[in-house]
Amino acid sequence: MKFRQFFNWRFSLIFFHRWLGILVGLMFVIWSLSGIVLMYAGIPHMTAGERLHRLPALDLATVSVTPAEALGQVQGAPFRLRVSMHGDRPVYRINTGFVFGNWTVVYADTGERVPDLDAEAATAWLTDFLPDYEGGFVVETTLQGPDMFTHSPGIQNHMPMHRIALDDASDTEYYMSAGSMEPVMKTTFWTRILGFSGYNMHTLFFFRQASWWTPLLQWLAWIGLGMVILGVVLGIWRFNFRKKVKKTGEAWRTPYSGWHKWHHWAGIIFGIMAVSWVSSGLVSLNILPVITETLYTEAQIEAGARSVQGQGDHIDFSPLTVAGLQHAATELASEFAISEMELIEFNGNLYYLAYRKPDRQEMLDWDSRSAFDFITPTLEWEHRLISATDTGAQPFSAFGEAELLAIARQALPGATITEAAWLDEPDSYYYRTVDSFDLGLPRSVRQVPVLRVKFDDPQSTWLYLEPSLGQLTKLEVIDRRNRWGYYGLHGLDFAFLYTNRPLWDIIMLSLVIGVVTLSVTTLVPGWRRVRKNVLKITRLGRQPAEQEDPAFNR
Repeated sequence: MKFRQFFNWRFSLIFFHRWLGILVGLMFVIWSLSGIVLMYAGIPHMTAGERLHRLPALDLATVSVTPAEALGQVQGAPFRLRVSMHGDRPVYRINTGFVFGNWTVVYADTGERVPDLDAEAATAWLTDFLPDYEGGFVVETTLQGPDMFTHSPGIQNHMPMHRIALDDASDTEYYMSAGSMEPVMKTTFWTRILGFSGYNMHTLFFFRQASWWTPLLQWLAWIGLGMVILGVVLGIWRFNFRKKVKKTGEAWRTPYSGWHKWHHWAGIIFGIMAVSWVSSGLVSLNILPVITETLYTEAQIEAGARSVQGQGDHIDFSPLTVAGLQHAATELASEFAISEMELIEFNGNLYYLAYRKPDRQEMLDWDSRSAFDFITPTLEWEHRLISATDTGAQPFSAFGEAELLAIARQALPGATITEAAWLDEPDSYYYRTVDSFDLGLPRSVRQVPVLRVKFDDPQSTWLYLEPSLGQLTKLEVIDRRNRWGYYGLHGLDFAFLYTNRPLWDIIMLSLVIGVVTLSVTTLVPGWRRVRKNVLKITRLGRQPAEQEDPAFNR
């Protein structure tokens, strides 16, 4: 190959497309095949249904210490509080810090901090948690850092954790947090297989802790995008829309044969889809400034986005009393069986939130929205609220419209409301998407009815206020672009497809198989070319030595 050939634009395009394909072709196969898995299975996780079902019934009769008094055993300012049982004793689970924070468990009857679980205590706790299991337990290891399935930051704040294996047919493993004293993950043989071949392979998530993980994904995506765009241009340029006739009399549309011919045809048919998937993959990395996800402001977090972002200013425990706690538990238990209460703040007031304890069949049929729904207060499940400070309060199911509008104004001070409407059906932006795609991310609840409030601010903000949880979800104009740029293009998450399954499944599988074909027909000739060039370089490296010996002997 001569250097002056690069001045021929046709040669340059073909050269760079070919070698970029060799560089990232294998990654395209991995992305495609793991994408098929991700359509139906995300990362392994323990469901909220199992946790709520197996926790003992809440009994606060012996509580004598207020949450504010329990804070003496905790470092940092709290922003979450859960009240549940540890064995037969009531405990406060207090979260301090920001984002996912750290959990500390304090006995609510004495105010003493519960010692971290060692391996033996973790096994004993799991024995009580699984009363119907008659097999043995084996503590495989105590994790101080992530293993293959615990790279998510929301899981790591529960370290150290004991990985305990069950001697059952499913090869089940539970991850018991030593600090928060509860199981935070559950895997089986098949969920580990699917989790590795799907989410982990698609995002190379096993490198999550490495500083170069994000740059690696970005470079692979940019190189891949350049490669597929070049391929589409070349594919159209080399394709004959009117059949030409060779000297042999054979009519042809592509000048290639063998693997190259299949690659050309696959590129013509599926090339645009490959461009769409790679470009939307870039959107998911939040590196395109005009299509990304925006952060919540402090005012919006305080107004009700706390549970969405997992952060915010601390909650003041001082108004909480033992009498108020016991009253709330008694009243909520009169509605349905409960095993836990969580403190939430809404419009400056404190409330306890409790979910109905699912029965065994509901536990088995549980449909997770996030791998973190085992501890998030945003479940789409029957629940009640009650004032945490009024000892005469009664449980209720939802906040009123006036309270929601007050929160909306608090979230965007100075902006004017241009529209406020109740939605009884999801719109194009507030809806439940393909769960498994983002099962590794905390996600806000998306259920109706919901109050949608539009503002006239420069960001054209829309707020969605969910009345039964008081949860605020924000979408600025750039977030709405991100919805189409990521979910729309990456998962074909369009209402006319996704709400008409299996139409969505058929189209998605057909397109993914097409892109796999496109990628595989790159790898085979690519490998041959690499091997040919390696052999050529090896021969060139040997020639001087072979020519030197005769001269030396003379």
